[in-house]
Amino acid sequence: GMLLPSLAKAKTKAQGIRCLGNLRQLNLAWTMYSGDYNDALVPAAWLRDPGGWCQGWLTLNVPELDNTNTLNLMSPRGKLWPYNQTLEIYKCPADRSTSRHGGVSYPRVRSVALNQKMNCPASWGFAPDDRFVNFRKQAQIARPANTFTFVDEREDSIDDGAFGVNLIDVGARSQLVNWPASYHNRAGGVTFADGHAEIHRWLDPRTTKPLGKIQLASNIDSPNNVDVAWLQQRSSEPLLK
Repeated sequence: GMLLPSLAKAKTKAQGIRCLGNLRQLNLAWTMYSGDYNDALVPAAWLRDPGGWCQGWLTLNVPELDNTNTLNLMSPRGKLWPYNQTLEIYKCPADRSTSRHGGVSYPRVRSVALNQKMNCPASWGFAPDDRFVNFRKQAQIARPANTFTFVDEREDSIDDGAFGVNLIDVGARSQLVNWPASYHNRAGGVTFADGHAEIHRWLDPRTTKPLGKIQLASNIDSPNNVDVAWLQQRSSEPLLK
């Protein structure tokens, strides 16, 4: 019995190492895409629209077919598939969520989302393109070491392939739009435009509340949440006029 806590921590650490490796491989594919397309970034996913880095809409505890559809990650739907044809890199090993179809439970295919300001085809109201840079090319990213690309998202938050951050409402008005995962001792995987990846520890208990059994609501008020501020500072840049 005394060994169980140590074993659990060791398992969590091992999952964190695998998660980081997966994210690095996915981020490398993201970089390689730009190299083949004259520095252009792969389009970010937007709702159910085709043409993004991946397709599909995931919903927890709803028999949504996209939950288990690996074709949404593969060519021609998945724009990064030609650079790494490994399904495992799209999901953190600590995400054990399933989707039930025909009386059988199957693992869901994805736990990763891409920063919504990375070449999103639409201007989103909480981070509009006329106020914040929607990065279209690698060269536009002035702070690549401090601008996040992919983030591991909670299994009760993830839906499309974009991770939205409300950049308008700050401080006492800040909100959690999409919720980052915290499977690794209250920490989750994040990659950056310069190619590095880290397991980032989330500090506000509101960010790491226990997983639920139904889909979390988005745009939830979270005043003065330091984790929201961290994401805001690393999502985009104010548009200079």
